[in-house]
Amino acid sequence: MGAGLQTTVTGPTYDPDAQLFFNAQTAAGVTLTTTQMNAVNQWVVDSKAANIWTKFKAIYPIVGGTATAHKLNLKNPLDTNAAFRLSFVGGWTHSSTGMLPNGTNAYANTFFAPSVNSTGINNFHSSYYSRTNVNLVQVDTGCGSSDLQGTLLEIRTANITYIRINAATTSSYADTDSLGFYSQSRLLGNTQKGYKNALLKVTGTVNSNVAAGQFYYIGAYNSNGVAFYYSSKQCAFASIGDGLTDLESQLFYQITEKYQVALSRNINTTQSFYYNSAYNNETNAFLFSTQITDNTIQTATNTLVTDLKTAGVFTKMKAIYPMVGGTATTHKFNLANAQDTDAAYRLVFTGGWTHSSNGALPNGTNAYANTFLTPSTAYSVASSGHMSYYSRTDSNGANEREMGVLTSTIYSDLGLRYSGNLYMRWGETGAPTQVASPNSLGFYVASRTTSTSQKIFKNGTQALISGNLAAGLPSVPFFIGCLNFNSSPTFYTAKQCAFASIGDGLSDAEALAFYNAVQTFNTTLARQV
Repeated sequence: MGAGLQTTVTGPTYDPDAQLFFNAQTAAGVTLTTTQMNAVNQWVVDSKAANIWTKFKAIYPIVGGTATAHKLNLKNPLDTNAAFRLSFVGGWTHSSTGMLPNGTNAYANTFFAPSVNSTGINNFHSSYYSRTNVNLVQVDTGCGSSDLQGTLLEIRTANITYIRINAATTSSYADTDSLGFYSQSRLLGNTQKGYKNALLKVTGTVNSNVAAGQFYYIGAYNSNGVAFYYSSKQCAFASIGDGLTDLESQLFYQITEKYQVALSRNINTTQSFYYNSAYNNETNAFLFSTQITDNTIQTATNTLVTDLKTAGVFTKMKAIYPMVGGTATTHKFNLANAQDTDAAYRLVFTGGWTHSSNGALPNGTNAYANTFLTPSTAYSVASSGHMSYYSRTDSNGANEREMGVLTSTIYSDLGLRYSGNLYMRWGETGAPTQVASPNSLGFYVASRTTSTSQKIFKNGTQALISGNLAAGLPSVPFFIGCLNFNSSPTFYTAKQCAFASIGDGLSDAEALAFYNAVQTFNTTLARQV
């Protein structure tokens, strides 16, 4: 080094909460590697960006390879019972891949009592990342006044996983292995849910409430102060906290799985996309479900979500189908709720479809997609609803419906160019009001906002208004690509779909903002018309 020259070396800057955890580890004599510290810090940064950090009361990242390192709670890294640090009892094996209970006498006391430390009896979650595949009678976390009352997560007993949250009621689902990230959540009254690797596996109703005053154990069940049903599954992450929504649970998995990948100890196959703090939560969930890696699609989708939120329109959407990624697998997901379930309104394609980067093209003879969105159950009133369809095809069939449903004499359907005419019906009976339609290209939004008025907007401009409406809702689900006629598909369309949605009614201004957002989206993807 030349005379008079000085070099200043600075280390990485970590999130303050992550830094507190690292300081506590150092004070306890633990030296974490840079990889471990970066992984923990990213978990904290991501959970804060996803707005779930505040939901946690205890986070056990199980990093560092020793009992001393594993015991500290990331949310409050003080080495005290009040901070919910772990106290290990019995035979544990601690390593860089997690903490392994021996299945005979090992458990860890969290010093967290649900009846004392929970936000409320209907507001609780817990999680466990299992790296061991066993099929034995074992409770991996839990506590209660008996083995039948309280809270537990019992992973794969006789190929069944059981959950119970502050109750005497257990819910369960079939489980062929005990590998991956398990979580359970109770948030909405008497409903408890179980998740595995981001997928909602069971929704159950709690019939009686029992919040335990005993301490929550990891590695066994605390039955009125006595440990039972010891686990032998290696734990690579665990948590306790407030209840999480379906979206939050999905993001929680993405963030935690990303963490395990960073530490090279993930059980599940490494994916191309995990949580990105630069994106909206809904974008993250959608991109994880679709595993779309194209940067143009990723940014366009996130801009779409942002634009819809800015316009106050996103919360009015029950189902949004961006039709991106070029395959039936990517086209099926609902951007508003990107779970691969009927309840999340993901599409199931039937018949002859051609999927490409420009959208989903039905063959006009037997192709349709079931949304599983039934108006009579998804809506409380018939006077507010919308449906939209972005068409890239000009066709003029005698009997074409781009989307719709009919039961009895109640219609909710949309025809872009039906014998030369444009029309819609939302909860209406009888023949629709129609207007001449010279072509069927562009973005159509059909909206009803009152009991006496419904409108169609084409490319942001009002094209039709009609009144004298009935007040009813069909009781079978919407189909896209045809009309669901009392549970039978009919009136197939051949118009390529580059976007579709179903939701609440939109005002004139909202319909225009909706068009602008969708047109920007499709223009970015170079498929606008």
